[in-house]
Amino acid sequence: MSDHLNQHSVFDFEEALARVDQDRETFLMLIELFLEHGPNDLAQAQAALTAGDAVGVARSSHRLKGAILQFCAPSALQACKELEEYAKAGNLTQGVELYATLEQEVHRLLAGLRPILDQGMAA
Repeated sequence: MSDHLNQHSVFDFEEALARVDQDRETFLMLIELFLEHGPNDLAQAQAALTAGDAVGVARSSHRLKGAILQFCAPSALQACKELEEYAKAGNLTQGVELYATLEQEVHRLLAGLRPILDQGMAA
């Protein structure tokens, strides 16, 4: 599927599809859920960060991490893990920088997934 090769830097389409046993309907449902809930989890992490709530940051980033894992998106996953680890340690001084990276990577992932959902829904 050459049309998905340009997404490779953001996430591994073939590996993500393999994780759901090539079930395209399930994969499209996961994308739909992530498009709906990913931005909310991101916003909750940012709100908790702004409030200095390390537990809230850890909780939101943990939820995001679970969703990101499904899509085999290494950069987004790494950013999420780092934010969660710092938050669990109660260290939010680097949280703003880590959050900025996470936000950028999640938006890249969302942008990479959206066309697949659009194509899948049209098929």
